[in-house]
Amino acid sequence: MIHANTNSQFDTDVLNDQVKNDAILRATVLIEDSFNFRSIFHKVGRLPLIVYRTYYSKPIQRFLYVNIFVIMILAFFETPSSLSYSSDITKPKSYLIKYEFPCGILEMIDIFCLLLFFLDVVVKSYLVGRKQVIKSPWLVSYYAIIFVSLVDCIVSLSFKCQETVRIRRYLRPFFLVQCSSLMKKTIKSLKRSLPQIISVFVLLLIHLYLFSVIGMLIFPRYYAQYAHNSTKNAYYTKNPNDSFPIIDDKVYVKNEAFSSIKNSLINLLVLITTSNNPDVTIQSYSENRLAALYYVIFLLIGMYSLMSLFIAVIYNQFKGFFQDSMMSSVFRQSLAVRAAFWVLFERFNTQRGQTTICRTPMVYVIKNLSVSKKRKEYLIKKLDDASCGPGINENPEVEFLIDMDLFEKMFLDHLNEDIADEYEDLLNSNSYERRNSGIVAMKNLRRNLKKFFLSKFYLFLSSIITIINIGCITGELHLMENLDDNGTNKPLSLLIFMFSILYMAEHVLKLWALNTKRYLTNYLNLLDGFISIAFFVTQIVQLGIYKRTYMSKEEMKNYNYSTNIWGISRVINMLLIFRLIHLAPSVKVMYAVVSTAIDIFRSLKPLFGIMASVYYIYALIGIQLFSEKIRTDSFDYYNKSILNEYCGTYKQLSFWVNNFNDFYSALIVLWNLMVVNDWFVIVEAYVDVTSDWSRLYFYFWWALCPVIMLNMCVSLILDLFLLKWEKTTEVKTSSYSIKTPLIKSIHRLFSDAKWKPDETKINGELIKHSYLDFNRMIHSFSHEDSD
Repeated sequence: MIHANTNSQFDTDVLNDQVKNDAILRATVLIEDSFNFRSIFHKVGRLPLIVYRTYYSKPIQRFLYVNIFVIMILAFFETPSSLSYSSDITKPKSYLIKYEFPCGILEMIDIFCLLLFFLDVVVKSYLVGRKQVIKSPWLVSYYAIIFVSLVDCIVSLSFKCQETVRIRRYLRPFFLVQCSSLMKKTIKSLKRSLPQIISVFVLLLIHLYLFSVIGMLIFPRYYAQYAHNSTKNAYYTKNPNDSFPIIDDKVYVKNEAFSSIKNSLINLLVLITTSNNPDVTIQSYSENRLAALYYVIFLLIGMYSLMSLFIAVIYNQFKGFFQDSMMSSVFRQSLAVRAAFWVLFERFNTQRGQTTICRTPMVYVIKNLSVSKKRKEYLIKKLDDASCGPGINENPEVEFLIDMDLFEKMFLDHLNEDIADEYEDLLNSNSYERRNSGIVAMKNLRRNLKKFFLSKFYLFLSSIITIINIGCITGELHLMENLDDNGTNKPLSLLIFMFSILYMAEHVLKLWALNTKRYLTNYLNLLDGFISIAFFVTQIVQLGIYKRTYMSKEEMKNYNYSTNIWGISRVINMLLIFRLIHLAPSVKVMYAVVSTAIDIFRSLKPLFGIMASVYYIYALIGIQLFSEKIRTDSFDYYNKSILNEYCGTYKQLSFWVNNFNDFYSALIVLWNLMVVNDWFVIVEAYVDVTSDWSRLYFYFWWALCPVIMLNMCVSLILDLFLLKWEKTTEVKTSSYSIKTPLIKSIHRLFSDAKWKPDETKINGELIKHSYLDFNRMIHSFSHEDSD
């Protein structure tokens, strides 16, 4: 390999050769596919590639995400609108007035978004080709759903927006799911696990039925209660609806929990969620203490065994989900980089029998990449370092040749590498000594401040100060709860005000010591600085308005949490607890936990997207079935709730705000049902005002969300944590150190572990490309090599 002069005649030939320019463009797009984990199976002509790069540019992709967001939030504004102050039907009418948009406005926005989606699917179809479109059920479904939605919009306008069912609303989550390959993969994995999940549900139903029948057999239909109390006796005798017999001075109360098969199944299903425990057990247990054994055995088998089996089944299916996902992504990266090498090799191979290309086209590829200027300079520097290594010929007239291994190292390792930066070294607990040794040319004060801010001592000191600050706020709240003649929050308020000044001074000095560019590249610094500025500003505003930093006793007694500037400043101050995250790299266990917590929202986006889609569709179904079903007089004369003796009723608990009168309210009701605390109260209320068939809606939601979706979430978090712990340990013990452990994605962690895809599999996948003849390229080289 020899050093190249990029200003040679070879450069001019490249620029004047359209075929070679096209090869460079193809290689550039393939490297960008690698960097973004995209598929390479698309058209590679010059015009399609220009369209392809434009389509996947950040502005266009962000615009598509905005389009998805707009069409999804239309449900909040469409009839029934969520634009009211409250959803509590007992509030005055002024609180319940809803603003409804005139017919046609939201429909036109809907049509506009659908036309943009149509343009999106047309561009995708053009880029991948007709054969790929026919083979892809997602693209075919994309066309069908857009067509049905447009027809439904036209129908809505024809009926002047008075139609009762809008099909297009139920189809909108498809647009969210189809934009993410990981969401599709998650749905596929869930589909594979359905047989096992159904099997566990069957076991659960058998368990419920068996214990329902046993409960009806071993527990009496009525329980005797002695009517010694004349008031109580009068109640039972005077009540016109009394069905409880009084025999020998005893009142026989009906056993509501096991009065019928239906009631027994319902009670035990609710009990398995622990929502009515121990309420449902009290009546039987008060008569005979051995009755407790029935419920203990039921819960041991049902809740602690069968319900845990759901987690086991789902985790078994999703175990290795992230690892498989990352292996797939790394394979896709390697495939794209190998394809780029062969594309350049076909046009720029000057040495017969060697798998090498010239340096110049590689430089052009780097310069054309859609990455930051800093990243391009870093790659070219790495390329120059490789070309100037020991034993390299320095003849400037001979082109430096790059083999396949160096090419892949450049674009698989260096393209993904963290560029050396003080922010990244700050998170590396082993980097402080290296950083301090390089600080020699600064003034004494700035040098000392820089060394201080990059030291472990600073991290621990700032964490201790933050803990003391939080403790002061806790002390203030304690004084507010225990007001007396001598109590005052003045000293603590003054101390907290001093903390706000200290935080501002800290960030001003840090900004000066580390310089602006390096300070602003640290996301933790930006978060910390933003909170510190907001905290300081609210303290100054409070000082300007009240001429003091503390509240008087009268103000503490009449404290208004929603408007008081003191409360706002304290809430902002509490956010500074995130400063403790800086300590995470210093403690291995804390690092694993914190980094997993930070990565949850990024790595579980596919699952959150699917959950959002399920919520969306189920809320719309709930509105269709139960909108305006509950009124303030719904339970005055008609209440057959079988559990009203144990935990109260919908009316008694003032659950009026839990309704399906609009989309926002429906989402909150579904959330409350997912939490499963008192969920049976909501279920029984809607059964009372509709029919027993309504139970199916709520029970299917319990099975779908709390049982399946939340267990999926637990399984994926567990898999993510174990994977991060394992891979982090591997990377830390290797010759490579983690520079940004708190923000490094799991894809980066896995690539750091140096997993290599199989060569045969890569070549086999390349040969499947419809628009590039990799089979000819690979075999032509093989024949040359054999000659």
